Parts: sequence; C-alpha cells; structure tokens
Amino acid sequence: MRARRVLTGLVVGAVIATTATVAANAEDTLAGAPRAAGTPIDVPAWRDAPGEGPAREADLTEEQRQYEAHLRLQAAEADVAEPGVSDAARSLQGFDETVPADVPSAGDDAVPSGDAGPAAVGATGAATDVATAEAAAGFTAGNLIIDANFYNGSAMSESQIQSFLQSKVGTCKNSYCLANYKVNTPTRTWSWGTCSTYTGGTAESAARIIYKVQRACNISARVILVTLEKEQSLISDPDPGLGQMQKAMGYGCPDTSACDSTYYGFFNQVYAAGRQLTWYGNPEGSFTWIRVGSSNRILYHPDASRCGGSDVVVQNRATAALYYYTPYQPNSAALANLYGTGDSCSSYGNRNFWRLHRDWFGDPRVKLDIPWTRYAGADRYATAAAVSKATYPNAGVPVAYVASGLDYPDALSAAPAAAAQGGPLLLTGRTSLPSATAAELTRLKPARIVLVGQTGVVSGSVHGALDKIAPTIRVGGADRYATSRLIADYAFGSASIAYLATGTGYADALSAGAAAGKVKGPIVLVSGRAGSVDSATRGLLTSLKVGEVRIAGGTGVVSSGIESSLKTSFSVKRYGGSDRYATSAAVVRAAYGTGGPAYLATGTAFPDALAGAAAAGRVGAPLLLTRPTCVPSSIASVVQDKGITQLRLLGGSAVLSDRVARLAPC
Repeated sequence: MRARRVLTGLVVGAVIATTATVAANAEDTLAGAPRAAGTPIDVPAWRDAPGEGPAREADLTEEQRQYEAHLRLQAAEADVAEPGVSDAARSLQGFDETVPADVPSAGDDAVPSGDAGPAAVGATGAATDVATAEAAAGFTAGNLIIDANFYNGSAMSESQIQSFLQSKVGTCKNSYCLANYKVNTPTRTWSWGTCSTYTGGTAESAARIIYKVQRACNISARVILVTLEKEQSLISDPDPGLGQMQKAMGYGCPDTSACDSTYYGFFNQVYAAGRQLTWYGNPEGSFTWIRVGSSNRILYHPDASRCGGSDVVVQNRATAALYYYTPYQPNSAALANLYGTGDSCSSYGNRNFWRLHRDWFGDPRVKLDIPWTRYAGADRYATAAAVSKATYPNAGVPVAYVASGLDYPDALSAAPAAAAQGGPLLLTGRTSLPSATAAELTRLKPARIVLVGQTGVVSGSVHGALDKIAPTIRVGGADRYATSRLIADYAFGSASIAYLATGTGYADALSAGAAAGKVKGPIVLVSGRAGSVDSATRGLLTSLKVGEVRIAGGTGVVSSGIESSLKTSFSVKRYGGSDRYATSAAVVRAAYGTGGPAYLATGTAFPDALAGAAAAGRVGAPLLLTRPTCVPSSIASVVQDKGITQLRLLGGSAVLSDRVARLAPC
C-alpha cells in the first residue's frame, strides 16, 4: 500500500529530496532543493543586502548559514551557465526522457511507501531474520556510511547491478520496472569538480545508467540503488508508475513546494543526484556548515521547536553528504521500530538508507569488498588439510600436530603449540587416520609428528599409521586439563604471556589460541567454575616464567576466584564479552595491530576453527568467530577498526555462507 506524503519543514538551501513522516517506509523527511539561477528568494531581515553577509561564518545561525549556502549555489550556477539558465537545467534538456507538458504529475498519492519491509531485503534475496532491537542498536547517527563505501566508482559491475535488480523485483509488470527499463540518454558534462562526462547512448538499461553514473561520479552503485528504494520503492516495485520515475531519487523535491520538473525522469534523477552527492563531499565546494569531525546539531524533524534534535559528531564526508541530502536523523521511536513507524517526531530517510544498505549489502560502516578466500574440503579432515596447504605450501616442516577431530579439548591447546613450533594442526578419527590427513602429512614431510591425547582419545592404530610417515610421539594426560598442561610444557621452554580458557567449551579458546600462537605462548585449559586456580596450573605458569596471564571469557566461564588467585603471582588481564562473538572481538582487539588478513570461523562448531587457529597463530593473524550466515556487529566493527585487508573463511559454504564474506550483518 502506498502512503501519501506529508510535505513539511523548512526550505534548506541546496538540500534535495522528499518527505514522508506518516509511514515509516515512506519517503524521507527532507527539505529544500537547489534553484535555477535567477529564481527569486526572500531576503531575511538579518541580511542588509543580497550578497553581503555577516563578517564571520561562526556568527551565523543555522538558518543564516543555509541561506548563505543558497546564495553561493546561485552564484556558482550563474558563473557556469548560459544567461538565465542554470547548468542543471541546460544539461538536462533535449533528450527522449523529457516529460511532455500535458502529462500530469502522478501526485502524492502515487508516491510509494518505500521499502517493502523485512521480507523484501537480505543480501541473498531471502527474508532477513533480524531482531529489530539488536539491529537498531547498531545505528550510529555520526557514521551512516564510511567514505570507502560511499565514494566507490567500482562497487558493482553492470551485470551485478542488473542481476540485483532482477533478484529484487521478480517479474516485471510494465516497462518502467527497472529490471526491464530502457531509455535513450544524452551526453552530459559537469565541470564543477564532481562528475566526469557521461556519454549518452541508445536504449540504455537502468543498470547501465546506474553503472555509468557510478563511474562518472565515483558514487557507489549501492548508494544509488538504496536511494532509489528509500525514495520511490523502485527496486522492489514490479509495477511502478510515471510519478515514481519522474522523482526516482527524490532530487529537486523540496518539502514546501512541488517537485521541480526540470529534474524529472529516471536518467535526470540518477545523474543529478549522483552529481550532487559527489559535490557535497567536494572540499572546495560551498557545503561547509556540517563540520566533519566536530559536533553538529542534527534535527529529528522539520518541526524543530516541537521535536528538537541532538548533537552529532559527523565522522566522515559521506555521512555529511547524506545529511545535506536528508537533513534529519531518526529519533528513538523510529529506531525502536526499525521496519515500521515511530511517532510524530520521527523521520525515516537516513534510517531507511542505513537499514536498506545493511540488509542488502552489509553494514555501510564496515568496509565492503574486502578480498576473501575460502579454505574448505569435503569434510573436517580435508578442510584442515586445505588450511595446512595454504599455510605451508612447501614440504619440510619441522613438526606437525595431530589431534582428534571428534572433540575439541586436546586440539585447543595444540593449536598455539603447533604455531609456535612452525607446523600445522591436522585432525584424525579415533581409530583410523583419514586419507586427507595422511596425504597432507606425506606431502609436508615433517621431521616429527606430535599426536595429542591418550589412547582413549586417539587409538594406537592411528599412532602406528603416523609413525610410518614420520617419527611420532604422543603427548596426553589423564584428562583434558592434564593434556593441556603437558602440551604447554612440551612446546614452550618459557613464555612471557599465557592464555587461560575454560575446558568445558571451545568458543573462547579458539580466538585465544590464535592470539597465543602469535606471541608464542600456550593456552591452558582450566575448570572455569573452580573457586581458585589449581596448583598444577599455577606451577606450570611459574615454571614457564609467565609474567602475564590473559583470561579469555567473562566470569561466567572463568570465575572471578581464579582471576583473584592468579593476581597474587601474575599480572592478569581479562578479555570477555556478552557472548562468544563479543569475547572473540575483545581478545582480538587487545592482541593485534591493524592491517593484514583475518580468519573467520563459525562460532557454532569447532572442527574447522581448530586447524585455523594454528594457521592464524603461525602467520600472526586474528581468528574471529561469526555466525554461519551473518557477521555480528562486534565482529564487523573489529574488521573495520583493524583495517583487515583479506578475509579467510574456514569451512565450506554449508559452514560459513558467502554472506559472511560480504560481512552481511546479523
């Protein structure tokens, strides 16, 4: 059902788009539009004469700054245009998309309601299963989208755009439907420090227009696609009307008057909006009143006296550009009902932009298009072998560790030991050596093999098979804790740092194991609910000359009593979070600098991550846990903050979907 727009608010110079405050999925609450040169405008009383403003910009009120910007825009247009005609109007004349004067506007009733809601979104086209409260908690008014995702002229290919349009709309019902739409386009040049020349063509598809504007203006096609949806539902609507096409990007549609027909038409809208969004970020341009890196007052609604606003530190040029285009932020009511309506002071434009981008392409605040690769095999044993091959491409490693692939405790401690000693961790069954493991060991030609666990975990027949490949020793104790201590004692003569984790769960120890391998220290498993550290663990840490103990996990998994008792002899730091993903993020934040690759493993199973932890520890890269089909916000923020340059997925697509590689948010 299409909602009727409510056009309200102040006219803000050079701010362009449309408003809807009735329905949450309706158009944005916006204000103002650039006017053609010579368009009359009332001169406020505070200004003595047109062209002469106060001496200092800092003395201006918000309204005064906006008026000054409007005059600068008019002056700039006059400088580059033919007499009496703005460059925008001149550049959009004389081609097939001009709307005849006798074709009426579709009117407000024809303006669609925007995004169709959760069932219409999702990086794979399926419904996005998102808890609204959790999702909305990720919204940050000062960082709507990072510059790298906004100013990206190669974000999508033309074929990718076309496939996306088809996947979202299903079956088109008319020729305006974007998956089918074609139009003749003009050649347009804009010399004002923004877009390069757009070379026109015959019967160009919507995908081609979007692609070419992306290239010409260096504005991501994803930004254009999201804007088309939040403004006029054109991505998801199989049967759009003329009015939607005329105002496709909401460009030239101020809150206080009818849309400017100069900008009517799909090509006009996409090109003009792309140009404008680029111009907003031009450091030599006139849009300076939103100060990047500083606090700015951003309103919730055009009715400032009733609805107010809040101070927002705008973190980048892209976010500033969106606030110039849509000058309101969502209030708490709009965020509390992320796919619905808020209250009478709610505005939805920037909320819907963030939400659509997040659901379709990934969190706009996290760098997308990070190169990625997948290490996977037919089963857990073959996956471990694939990780080994990628980490150790040449034969002649000093050691290879082998542990059970059917349970996790022994392998958790083996991962940093293998990393520190320069070899992989491979997996085995209890009574037989898998062919993938045997083949990889044969290729590697290790000087020795360390088999982890007693015969109740890995049988003598496996030991015998390993011994035929390379000399094999067994390291194992009476239980998982004893085995953990024996591995640490065997692999590390000394260690300045040791990690502690519970032995009754695998999640926290996976990220910690990779971090331990990086610093050439052990990970020691403990009975996490004990009231104090056991004497055997204390003795091991002392004998290894450990100075700092890092606990992985909160007090619910490793007790405060253990922490307190360790503090009598060691420096102790704890890294924990609200869940396994937040704990993984906390471990990685503390242990790693910026740049380089990161390994991603599912947090809901252990096998693939075991070999991955050893590989990550060896190359000094973090291992981050994620959900099978999406990336928790705590993990995505680490990827962003650490400037990760490559993602390495552990396991096949049934374990980690391609959506994880695209950092699709949970």
